[in-house]
Amino acid sequence: MLKLIGIVGDSIAHGFYDAEDSGWVARLGRMMIQAKTGEYIFNNMAQFGDNVADAYNRALHEVGSRKFDLIIVNIGINDLRRRKNSDLQLDFSEGARIMYWQKLLSFLQSTGAKIVVTDLLPVVEEKYTEDASLTRYNSDVVRYNEIIRDICATYKVLFFARYDKWKARDLQTLYQDATHPAAAGHQLLAEEIFEFLQNNSLL
Repeated sequence: MLKLIGIVGDSIAHGFYDAEDSGWVARLGRMMIQAKTGEYIFNNMAQFGDNVADAYNRALHEVGSRKFDLIIVNIGINDLRRRKNSDLQLDFSEGARIMYWQKLLSFLQSTGAKIVVTDLLPVVEEKYTEDASLTRYNSDVVRYNEIIRDICATYKVLFFARYDKWKARDLQTLYQDATHPAAAGHQLLAEEIFEFLQNNSLL
């Protein structure tokens, strides 16, 4: 029986800056299909610029109208934009982010699909130029990953933590800009997620 795999995410899941392919989702799809030919169909619902509130509202329509077997959630980096060199509160408050994550996971669970949530990857802060009006900080990423992990634990949703491993890598060679992986980064993401799905008996 065919299994329908859905992706909820932002531009990273959409495949931005993968000059050789269509991002880690397309690469993951091929790996899964090669492992078990004819068993999977993919629906990538990721959209450039989405934050967790956008993801929730999009999921209500796009996920709710289909019967997914597995949903991979890769969202959140757009929730962490700050004015450069500013200690002002994030545009999207912590309380609002928590509320929308709870709403998103509650809704996804109600569909009966298995759910995997990936953490947020580190950003390359030095790639934000002096002219950049907005930036993101790894201190915010670390805090947000802790929040998402704890919410996933509450909802008994699988959480795939990658931040520490990626922070130790040469991100200059894996990223196109401060937040988006280049082709090599997308390939590595696909391989890691494929291994995670295998190890958790989701393939």
